Parts: sequence; C-alpha cells; structure tokens
Amino acid sequence: MTAEPLSAEPLPADRTRTDPSPAGPAPAKRLTAVPPAEPASPGSPPSESPATEPTAAEPVVTEPAPAARPRAGLAEALVARRNQLTRAAQWFAGTEGDPYGLLLRAGADDPARHEERVRELGPLYRSAPLDTWVTAHRAVAEQVLTDPAFDGTGPDGTPVGLDGLPLRSELLSLDSATAARLAPLTAFGGPLLWAREENCVAQRAATYARRLLEGCGEHFDLAEDFARRLPGPVLAEQFSLPDAAHEEFARVLPDCRHALDGLVCPQPYATARATRTAEATVAALLARHLSEAGGAGGAGGAGEDTARAAAVLAVSAAETTAVLIVDTVRRLRARTGAWERLTADPALAAEAVRETLRTAPPVRLETRTTRTETTLAGTELPAGARVAVLMAAAGRDPGAPAGAAPLGLAPDLHFALSAPLITSIAGAALRTLAETLPHLREAGEPVIRPRSPVLLAPARFPVAKRESTPCAS
Repeated sequence: MTAEPLSAEPLPADRTRTDPSPAGPAPAKRLTAVPPAEPASPGSPPSESPATEPTAAEPVVTEPAPAARPRAGLAEALVARRNQLTRAAQWFAGTEGDPYGLLLRAGADDPARHEERVRELGPLYRSAPLDTWVTAHRAVAEQVLTDPAFDGTGPDGTPVGLDGLPLRSELLSLDSATAARLAPLTAFGGPLLWAREENCVAQRAATYARRLLEGCGEHFDLAEDFARRLPGPVLAEQFSLPDAAHEEFARVLPDCRHALDGLVCPQPYATARATRTAEATVAALLARHLSEAGGAGGAGGAGEDTARAAAVLAVSAAETTAVLIVDTVRRLRARTGAWERLTADPALAAEAVRETLRTAPPVRLETRTTRTETTLAGTELPAGARVAVLMAAAGRDPGAPAGAAPLGLAPDLHFALSAPLITSIAGAALRTLAETLPHLREAGEPVIRPRSPVLLAPARFPVAKRESTPCAS
C-alpha cells in the first residue's frame, strides 16, 4: 500500500470567500484566514488545492468576488472546500490516534490492526473527533444492518454545502425502503436480467472472461486489464443493451470505481466530479435504452424504478466484483498450495469467493444513520447519529456463531440489488482463471489505490500467465 501523493488538482477559480451582502459600495480588502494546506509528506494528508496555497500562519488578502460572478460557480467552490475540509478532519483524527480516523486515512499500514483496536474498545466505540459510533462486533453489526432504525448512508435533508460528503454518489445514496422496492426488479428472470438463474450468469461471465484473457499478453494487470473490464459486458448483456450502447456502457462503467469509497471518504475534487459524470452517463444510457426496448414499463412510476434499479445494480456491482476477484486471487496465491488446489479442482472457486467474503470482504466498512432514537449495544443513540460497521472485522469476530454466513455484502441498500451478481461473476472469473491460467503468477508489486478505506481497491496487480523460466546458459 502506498501513501497518498499530493494532488495536482486545484479548487475552482472562484473558491475565494466573499461578502454575500447585496450590491453597495465595494467593501474594503480584508484578511481571511485560510485553513492549513494539507502537506505532501508521507506522514501528512494530501491536498486538493495548489501547493502554493498559504497556510493559516500566512493570512492573505482576498478581493470580493465580482458582482457578475455566477452563483453556481461559488456554490461549487464551497462544495469543493467542504469536501477538502472533511478529508482534513479525517486525517487529523488519525493523527490523534483515533482508530476510525486511521482507517479512513487509508494509509500504507494494515487496516486490520486498527479494526482490532476498535474491537478491543468494546462492542460500540465512539470516534469523538468524527462524531461516529463504530463497531467491529458481529452481533452489533447485524442489528445495524437489519434494524429499521438504521437507514441510509448519510443524513436526510442536509443542504449539500453543509454535508460532510457533498459529492457522495447520488445513485448509492438510497434508503432501505427504496432498496426494498427496487430489489425485486433485479431478481434473476425479472424485468431487468436476461438470465433466469445464477448458473446462466456464471456461464456467460465465463465466456466473457475467456475472451478477455485471450486478448491479454503474457504480462498483464489482473485488476485493470481483466477484473475491471469483466462486469461491464456481462451486465450489458443481462440488460439486453444494443451493440452500440453495450460498448459505451462497458467503457464508462469502470469510471464509477470511486463511488463506494466516496460514501465515507472524500475523493479528490476532480476524481469526485469525474465519478459523478460517469454515474450520470451510465444512468442516462440505461434509462434511454431500457425505455426504447420497452423494459422500463413505460413513462413514470415503474419505468423510473426499473432504470434506477439497473443503474444502482451496475454501479454497486462493478468495482466490488473487480476487487473481490483480485483479492481472492491474491489470498490464494499467498497461501501455500491454495492456488494449486484450485487449479486441480476449479469447482472450488465458489467456495474460495465465499471465504474471501467471510474473512476479507471487498467492502470493509458500511455506514448508517439512525432515523429515530434507538439503543445499540446498551447505548442510547439519538436520531441522526452516524454508525460505522467494520464489515471485515465483524466477519472475523471470534464470538460469531460457528458456521455463520459471510457478512461481506450488506443485505440492505445497494447490495440488496447486486450481491447475487457480484458473487456469480466473481466465482465464474476465478474458475476461468484457474482453468485457463493454472501457472498464473505475480509479476510485480501490487499497489492499493489511495483514499480507498471501503474497498482497499487495487490500483494495479501485475501478473504473468506462466511461471518464469531460467535463461539458457
């Protein structure tokens, strides 16, 4: 894992704070303290603003914005600043030793030790710097994920400029009631999916996986060249998209990769904006072509639900599936004889995926907000309290019942729509890799993407198709 590099992306040009009073005599110049820039050193958080931005110790003179400045530009600047300040708060919480802050920093250290520290602090730990209740206990996690008192990934009715995560995914910011309404639309053989059963999806995923592997050279990136390119064509076929839309969908979908991490960790401004653009493109493409095909059930109501369900399924499944594929391969390769046992019996692929979901799931944490006053682990929580569930730690809980089902994908919200597709595609991909590339090996150091506390997503995972052979003397 690597420390985050200094971002070269500046904030919008109109980020200067101004006096919002109506027209009148031009106000005098004033000194405005600017929050400290985020240092670029390995032990410091990254900055989303230019490296030349002054610190709080160096007050600067700011001019009032021109009267003609567009309101939209100022609003966007405020959103960008809020995004940056929230990231700074997370970073400095970690600096103070808060284990949840250290997890959200997503630095170069192993997150498991911070997760275990949360477990040591009891069934429900309060991260005071981030005003969040955190649990690593399975029983508490199950209550949060199933009790109607806990809902959604963020606050309701908060103005975007005051929201700590103003650029969070709109598609994935749904409540449990909406997810429950949309989930039947994504069932096998339902209004959206062409396949009538999971095995059919797995067979089609295996076909696309073989095609992708045939196009890869002797050395390739398992994450970028294979795992992230597989879900798009599989889902496009399931949605019965026409050829032209199929290609565009498969090309744009991987650009939504930051959406899940962005639900808890502010992404760099340019990255967050690009992710929103990609999400909007995917949603618009699906709405248009499902409507043209008659799959949206006509205008309004059910039609809008079908298009929305397709978009939520696609965005929540794509990067999660890619991470699950890569993580399962990495874990098997790291255990002596595990990869060899799989290649000898590729039918073990589904079990290998389930084991990864149990002990090292692709989604390491989930957040919920209390909608009513409630009691959790003996603690009274008010409405509006934020709760974080450390899914990976809860899955490893030594106090969990023997043989408990994997807790890797939450049963509510977006994964209520996409979990069956994620496990089916990942299992088919792993089985295809075992059948076609039994001598697959690592060919370089894996790199984890910065600001990825939810997924620990691989930025790259270089591999080779065959074991290296010594040069002839």
